[in-house]
Amino acid sequence: MNIVAPTARQIWHAGFIVDELEPAMDELSAALGVKWADLHTVKRTLEGPGGAAWELDTRVVFSLDLPLSIELIEPSPGTPNVRRGDSAFHHLGYWADDLMAEERRLADLGLPCVAFLADQTETALRRILITQGPYDVLLEATSTLTSRPGLEHFYPNGGSR
Repeated sequence: MNIVAPTARQIWHAGFIVDELEPAMDELSAALGVKWADLHTVKRTLEGPGGAAWELDTRVVFSLDLPLSIELIEPSPGTPNVRRGDSAFHHLGYWADDLMAEERRLADLGLPCVAFLADQTETALRRILITQGPYDVLLEATSTLTSRPGLEHFYPNGGSR
């Protein structure tokens, strides 16, 4: 039996749920020296399997430092964007070209879709795919085909898509 190892995914961020962005940014800047992109307000519908939908109303910010960005997210009660247990750690984000194929691949491994966010400009594309990962950690596949203004330098190959 030949077992084919999967291609390694390029992890580009680690997401944390924090009560308030500004104090968390200050604390991490003091401890690690990281710099931050502009804060973004997210008011979007997060979709899930079986027609589930959640209204996100939150703020997020990414550190600008390479090779791994820190994403801070204020919780959005009643959605998947809340703390998972006592830890602020929420998900690992990685790049993928085809989120529909990635969803099928992960489902075959027993890692089901939790939620996804459609691209605002290209309705046939998903912007992110959130799946249940091992060890109760969420995995967030980020499409290389959709734009993330201000975060271009994190894209594979230095932002050239």
